[in-house]
Amino acid sequence: MKDRNVLLICYGFPPIGGGGVPRPLKMAKYLGEFGWKVHVLTVEPAYHATLDPTLLAQLPPEVQIYRAKEMPLIPKRGAASAAVPAGANQTAEEASPPRQSLKAALKKQVVSILKQVKPYLLIPDDQILWLPNALKLGREIMRREKIDVIFSTSGPVTNHLVARKLAKETGCKWVADFRDPWTQNMHTSGIAWRERLEERMETGVMSEADAITTVTATFAENFRKKHGAWIKRLELIYNGFDQADFEDLQPLYAVPEKFHAVYAGILYQKRNPRLLLEAIRELIDAKEVDENDLLLSFAGVFDYPGYSENRDCVERLRLNGIVRQMGNLPHKEALGLMKGADALLLIGDVSADAGAYIPGKLYEYMGIGKPILALNKAGEATEIIEQFQLGQVADPQDKAAIKQAYLRLYREWKDRGVAADGQPDRGADFAERVKPYERREQARQLAQLMDDLINV
Repeated sequence: MKDRNVLLICYGFPPIGGGGVPRPLKMAKYLGEFGWKVHVLTVEPAYHATLDPTLLAQLPPEVQIYRAKEMPLIPKRGAASAAVPAGANQTAEEASPPRQSLKAALKKQVVSILKQVKPYLLIPDDQILWLPNALKLGREIMRREKIDVIFSTSGPVTNHLVARKLAKETGCKWVADFRDPWTQNMHTSGIAWRERLEERMETGVMSEADAITTVTATFAENFRKKHGAWIKRLELIYNGFDQADFEDLQPLYAVPEKFHAVYAGILYQKRNPRLLLEAIRELIDAKEVDENDLLLSFAGVFDYPGYSENRDCVERLRLNGIVRQMGNLPHKEALGLMKGADALLLIGDVSADAGAYIPGKLYEYMGIGKPILALNKAGEATEIIEQFQLGQVADPQDKAAIKQAYLRLYREWKDRGVAADGQPDRGADFAERVKPYERREQARQLAQLMDDLINV
């Protein structure tokens, strides 16, 4: 059968890295096996600090990537903003420094103001400035490639606004994929009029898309309750792990004589390791664990720029000797770090509704196979860990529970009470049971959904 064409709309795509990137990346990687030729509409990564060009090597050569420029909120200085002529009694060199100093001061003031007004201007998210150029390039792709289905995946939800416009103009079938909720998200603006506007925008997406997909059963149920009257079709396609990522994976940064716990990802105010660090300090002081046995490695963002709470906590608790801050690592290197660990840390948000979310790194941890210490609110993520016997679970705000969970894994390591390769025994049928969480299977599910839509 002739390949069908799908336009995958996602702002975040390699070489941009980060937690939201694997889903569109793996869909692009595997959809070709199920008869779909992939065209990706994404952003030029000019303004992104977290880049991992190695991710592009995962894509088959037939995947076509198109990059639309994003308009910067603050235009870059170019030839048009060059120097004002120097005064009659000054050389250009003498006149330049004060002019540049004034420009720098004005720019700093403008940046400060823009940060304050951004929530009132950039709606539904900061990436709305990408929309005009994304639409322009998207129209060219739709016309030239004879696209059969549009697949937009968020966040950012601007992706869906691009897809909505293109689908309306062309009559193309459209699948809107939500890796996180939109108006039901635990991170909202708190601006009443903006939230009402976003409610209307979300209703438009939910009612016009030919199918809605999402990544957890809780998200799906909440969508059904709120938008069931408008949604034409709702499918659950989990996030997951790619077995190919772990083939011939060698452990990196391993320290055999240490109980080595690893966290790979971003930390911020509502997702931080400080209570865990306090728990470990108390276990050390009570002599329930030996400080000389311990190592914690954090790869990714330990403190957001301008903040130092986590580093300050390490200093205050005198844990500098056991906490290793590694910064951003290429994806394959981060997987090697996990492979060389004795325990994998899953640190969840402390918001009341955080249990509805399944962190993407849980699936990578599942693929790595090392015991997990999950500091998560009760919900689907903790149920998966308990169902598949993946490790220990504790509420991220319960220090006593954190201490006990950490201590159990430490004692298992100390007593060598795990399998010879450091992985727990999960049963002979483990591979079959986790099949819904494999990226190839998820691409098959999406391909089947798109086949259904165009065969109606």
